Amino acid sequence: MEDKKEYHILSLSGGKDSTALAFFMRDNMPEIFEKLELVFCDTECELPETYDYLNKIEVFLNKKIIRIKPEKSFEHLMLLHNYFPSPIKRWCTVELKTKPFKNFIANKLNGNKKPIINLFIGIRADELQRAEYNKYKNKIIKEIYPFVDYGLSYSDVMKILEKSGIGIPKYYEWSNRSGCYFCPFQSKNNWLNLYENHPYLFFKAKKYEDDKNQKNNNNYKRVGWNMEMSLGDMINPENVKKIRKYSTRVRKNYLQENKLYNLLY
Repeated sequence: MEDKKEYHILSLSGGKDSTALAFFMRDNMPEIFEKLELVFCDTECELPETYDYLNKIEVFLNKKIIRIKPEKSFEHLMLLHNYFPSPIKRWCTVELKTKPFKNFIANKLNGNKKPIINLFIGIRADELQRAEYNKYKNKIIKEIYPFVDYGLSYSDVMKILEKSGIGIPKYYEWSNRSGCYFCPFQSKNNWLNLYENHPYLFFKAKKYEDDKNQKNNNNYKRVGWNMEMSLGDMINPENVKKIRKYSTRVRKNYLQENKLYNLLY
C-alpha cells in the first residue's frame, strides 16, 4: 500500500505570533521544521516593514518563504467590487489572502490520494477563541496549534522573538497591527501614523477615495476607508489634534484597566 503524501505548512502573516511559531518549531520540533513549508500570502499591499521582516526571517531561519500572490491585483478587484472593503464586507481578505491560500492547498491535493496536510497556526493559549474562528473546515487538513498545546501566551511569544535575535517587525513602532496599508480595521490614529511614516501610501489610499467620490459626482453618500471620516478630513490640523487626544485618552484608560486587572487577578 502506497504511503500518503504528508505536508507540513506554516502560514506566515509577517507578524509576531506566526514568526515566533517558526522559531519555536525550529528549536522544539526540528524533525518537522526540516520539512516545514513557510507560506506568506502577499497581497502586494503590505507595509514596507513587512517585506523587510520577511527577508530577515529567511536569513535567520535559513529557509525560503513561499510567497503566494492573488490572481487579480487589488486595483482590479476594486473595479470588480466597486466598493471599499470594510469590517462588515471584508472582501479584501477573501480575495487577496483566503482564496490564494486555498488554491495553494488545492494544488497539494491535486493528483494525490487523500494526502495529509498539517497546517501549523500561531494562535496563542491566551486567545483560544480565535482557534475556532480560524477553522479551515476541511477534513484532509489538520490544524495544529503548538502554542496552545504548550500553553504559551503573549509574553512567551515575545521571549521567543527576543531570544532568537530577530525581534518584532519595525511597523510596531508606529502601528498596533499588521496587514495592508489600507486596512479598514485600523483606527483613525493609525491612519495618521501611516500619514507620518509612509505618506506615499497614505496619499495612495486617499486617491482611491477622491477618485471614487469624484466619479459619484456627490450624488451619493460619501465613500471611503473609514466609516466616520475621510482621509482628507483626518489630516486637517484641527482633526489631527482631536484624534490624537482621543487616542491618548483611550490608551491611558486601557493601561489603567489592565493594571487594575493584574492587581485583582
